[in-house]
Amino acid sequence: MPTLNWIGKEKVVNHHRDVPFRVLEHQYGFSAETGETKEPTGSGNMIIHGDNLEALKALLPEYEGKIKCIYIDPPYNTGNEGWVYNDNVNHPKIKKWLGEVVGKEGDDLSRHDKWLCMMYPRIKLLHRLLAKDGAIFISIDDNEQSHLKLLCDEIFGLQNSIGPIIQNKQNSKNDTINVQKNHEFILIYRKSKITTSTGKALPTLINEKSSSKKVLKEGEKYYFLNDYITTRGEGGILNARHNLGHTIYFNPDSNDIVAVCDYDLELAKVSNEENEVYSIDQELIDNGYTPIRPPRVRGKLGCWTWSLDKVNEQKEELVITGQPGKYGVKKRTFVSKSDVIEIDGNLFLDDEEISNSRSIIDFSTNEGSKILSEIMGENGVFDNPKNIPMLEYLIGLVSDPDAIVLDSFAGSGSTAQAVLNLNERDMGNRKFILIEMEDYAERITSERIKRVIKGYEYQGKVKETIASFKINITTLKKSSDILEEYNSIKEANIYQNVKIEASNDGKSIDLTGQKEVSGQIDGIEGAFDFYRLGKSLFIGDNQEHLNEAVGIEKIRQYIWYSETRTAYSKPNDKTESEHYLGKQDQTAYYFYYEPNEITTLDHDFLATIKTKAEQYVIYADNCLLSKEFMAKHNIIFKKIPRDITRF
Repeated sequence: MPTLNWIGKEKVVNHHRDVPFRVLEHQYGFSAETGETKEPTGSGNMIIHGDNLEALKALLPEYEGKIKCIYIDPPYNTGNEGWVYNDNVNHPKIKKWLGEVVGKEGDDLSRHDKWLCMMYPRIKLLHRLLAKDGAIFISIDDNEQSHLKLLCDEIFGLQNSIGPIIQNKQNSKNDTINVQKNHEFILIYRKSKITTSTGKALPTLINEKSSSKKVLKEGEKYYFLNDYITTRGEGGILNARHNLGHTIYFNPDSNDIVAVCDYDLELAKVSNEENEVYSIDQELIDNGYTPIRPPRVRGKLGCWTWSLDKVNEQKEELVITGQPGKYGVKKRTFVSKSDVIEIDGNLFLDDEEISNSRSIIDFSTNEGSKILSEIMGENGVFDNPKNIPMLEYLIGLVSDPDAIVLDSFAGSGSTAQAVLNLNERDMGNRKFILIEMEDYAERITSERIKRVIKGYEYQGKVKETIASFKINITTLKKSSDILEEYNSIKEANIYQNVKIEASNDGKSIDLTGQKEVSGQIDGIEGAFDFYRLGKSLFIGDNQEHLNEAVGIEKIRQYIWYSETRTAYSKPNDKTESEHYLGKQDQTAYYFYYEPNEITTLDHDFLATIKTKAEQYVIYADNCLLSKEFMAKHNIIFKKIPRDITRF
């Protein structure tokens, strides 16, 4: 396989191991209910302010091998960006670069070497954090695409490249000399190809329809779940489709479903206040039913894709998912038992129909700026924020509603907003982790997500899908209906820039228009915790001493991870020594450490051990036990701090 070489490569291939391990210090938690609080929210969502190389390493003890989806948008290295390479690599060829702004001169060829030196150790750590069945998406343009491809082939393996996707930006800068660029690349890699013990491959990561759908069993019936029967996008609002806003009443005791038109059809055309539009069917409430209404779409009342009659006539095809107060309604498709297979204790549909992601996707780069300006209330607050629907599309390709999503070049926080949007739409429980090193981490990144969670006022122009026609023979034969609808919309003079367009997925012809809007966007349920990079765990010229200032629990977490490569949980055994870390694979671990005294592994300490294990690993300052005694009792002594593994 071809490999890529550049100035300084031999010094950065293992640089991620030399990066100091720094702890994460919690600054505050945020939720719509409490605002900022010193207490952690427990949400699992994180925004970290600090250098992403050090922050990625700080995440290893808790998250190695657990991140299902990584999206990054690193510097494109255009020659005009002005990013700084500041990693402390002790090599003359690299040290002269430290602190210099990269890209001052567009013809500085060494900027490509600097960029690769910056990216390599970060990609190495991202590879370690990625789950075995996870995927990483990297946006890039022509400047470094070829270099990045070879770099990722080397780290992930050529066989794990499952991209690229080409983003049609739907705009371009005028270029009278070169080929005008209307696209960017999204390179996609997986950690590994998963095959089960039966030889069956698990669903391919980027399939929109997996080759083995998860099957559920109800009595003797088997079925798989389809999408929620709710509309999406600007055209999927009750104002536009006022006949699809009925309430689905659900009885959790009997599992019965009843659809009722309990709202004012005329008000539904103009109002977005639920209390104003809807009433309650008290008789159904009294009989144990709970109302389920279509989720909002960008702050407006939403609607269903199924009519009221269809819900009542085909309710056996529907299933209620989620928890009280957060119910969703999905369609289910029943299948024959003969079409169901079992893989590692789970049921799947034994079909080979594969529908992969498209290789070209259409998402305007301008949309990201419009959405951010709407949220923050001003234009130009951040250069080139990513398109939110595009991020939703990419994250959605990793078909796990509980996925942890990491963005280590977080910028304005678009990835977190995409995660929150997806969770609201499909009732998922995805978590986001953002890392941003620049000073705007609080002023823009964190503030943006606060506003998304608690809601915000907006004013501006929005593009809406006013009507949509599926592309089929019937529609094409009646194309005059589309033109008639188009002309009537233009004559109404409510929208500007009315157009007939093909949808992004190529499955429909949409009538779109733009109009002035203002109002209040409701918040999206969520919370997060804000962290900063704290002190290094090791100090001294050669990092030879433990830094007691980080706190004993942080040190214990590190020791446990360095031994087991698993996340640390404080033991609940009250009878055990306070120095007991836990037991893993029949090995018990002890960290016999006192900040103000020398600790010694001797028979007195052994008398405090209560856990039965096949082997014991014990850290202490000194050891008085004989080698013969330790070998006989399977005891391994490790001297503090000399024998603590650095990773």
